[in-house]
Amino acid sequence: MLIGVVFAKSGLSISEIGQYETFLLISGAISFFWLNGLIQGFLPLVNKETISRKSPVLFNLFYLITGLSVLSVLFLLVFEHSISGLLLKKSSIPYLNYLLIYLLISTPASLVEYIYLIKNEGKKMVAYGGFSFFLMFCLVIIPPVLGFGIEYSLAGLVASAVSRFSWLLVLLFRNATPDFDPAFIKTHFSSSAPLILSMFLSGSAQYIDSFIVTSYFDEATFAVFRYGAREFPLVLLLANAFSISMLPGFSDRSNLKFNLEKIRHNAQKLGNWMFPLSGLLMMVSHWAFPVVFNVGFAQSATIFNIYLLLIISRLLFPQTILIGLQKTKLIMWASFLEIIVNVTFSLWFVQIWGLAGVAYGTVAAYLFEKGLLVIFLSKTCRISVSSYLNGSRHLIYSLFLAAEFIVIEYII
Repeated sequence: MLIGVVFAKSGLSISEIGQYETFLLISGAISFFWLNGLIQGFLPLVNKETISRKSPVLFNLFYLITGLSVLSVLFLLVFEHSISGLLLKKSSIPYLNYLLIYLLISTPASLVEYIYLIKNEGKKMVAYGGFSFFLMFCLVIIPPVLGFGIEYSLAGLVASAVSRFSWLLVLLFRNATPDFDPAFIKTHFSSSAPLILSMFLSGSAQYIDSFIVTSYFDEATFAVFRYGAREFPLVLLLANAFSISMLPGFSDRSNLKFNLEKIRHNAQKLGNWMFPLSGLLMMVSHWAFPVVFNVGFAQSATIFNIYLLLIISRLLFPQTILIGLQKTKLIMWASFLEIIVNVTFSLWFVQIWGLAGVAYGTVAAYLFEKGLLVIFLSKTCRISVSSYLNGSRHLIYSLFLAAEFIVIEYII
C-alpha cells in the first residue's frame, strides 16, 4: 500500500500504475494456488524436530516448488499472446522478461517465512520481513521518485526477489540436506492436489474480479479498482497468519479440543479490535483516498469499503480445522461452488452497480464458501461452530459493520 501511495504521488500516470498492477496480477494468478496448496499441505506434517534433524524434506519441497515455477514460466511463454489478448487486449504481455524472472525466483522465495514458522523463530521472521520489505520498497519507489518510468520499478522488484531467493538458499543449506527424494515429492504432491485445486478455486476470487474489470474497463479504471480492492491489511495478514500458524499443531490429533478452543479465543480477540478498526476506516475512506493517493482514485474508496466487509468471513476459521484434519476434499468442493457463485454474482452485479458490483460479488462468494465449510465441519467431523467461534458476538459485530456501510454508501 505504501508503494501505491508513492506511485500515486509520483509522476507516473494511472495507466503506468495499471501496468505495475497487471504485472503483479499475472505473476500471482499463475502461481498462488499451487504454492499455497503445497505449503499448507506440508505444514501439518512437519515440526521443529524435523528441521533440527536436517531432514531433506524442506529441500524436496523447494525442488517441487521450483519445478512448478519453471512450468509456470513455460506456460506463460507458450500462451503469452492468448493471455495478453484475453486480459489486456494487446498482442503481447508488457515487460515479459521481467515477469518470467520474477515468477521463477520470487515463488520459491516464499518458503523463507515458513522455515521460520516451523522453527518457531518469530523474531527472526519479523527482522527478515522488515529488511526484505524495506529493500523492496526502496528499489521499487526510487525510480519514479527520480523521474524514471515503470520499467525501472519492475527491475527493482526483480532485484528484491533475487535477494530473498539468495537468503532462502542460505536457510535451506543450514536446516536441511539437499538429498533428492522423488518418493516424497510424488506423495506430497498427490496428497496436496485437492488443496491445490481448492486454493485455485477459492483464491481465484481476486483474480476473477480483476479479469472481469479488465474485460469491461480500461487500464486506468483497472488501477482504480485495484487500489480500492484491498482488504484491511491487518485483518488479512493476521487472519491468514493465525490460520497458518495453527496448522503444525494439528500434527498431534490428541490436542484437537485445545486447538479448537485456541481458535475460538483468538478469533474473538481479533474481532474485538479488528471490527471497530474496520468501521473507523470505513468512516474516513472517502476523505482519505483522494488525499493519500490522488483525486483520480476517489472512486476506489467505495470499492475499499465493500472489501472491508470481507472481515465477516475472514474471521471464521473452519478451513483451518479442515486442513489440519486433512479433510481437503471438502474444501475443494466448497471452493468449486464458491467460484461459481463468484463468477455468477460478479457478472450480474457489474450490470447493476458497475465497478462496485464486481466487489459485491466477491463478498457474497466468500460468505457462501465459509458458510458451506461450517456446515461440512459440523456434518462430517461433528465439530459445532460454537467450539471454535463466539457466534453471537461475531454476528453483532457483522450487523453493525453492514449497517454502517449502508449508511455511508447509500444514505449520507
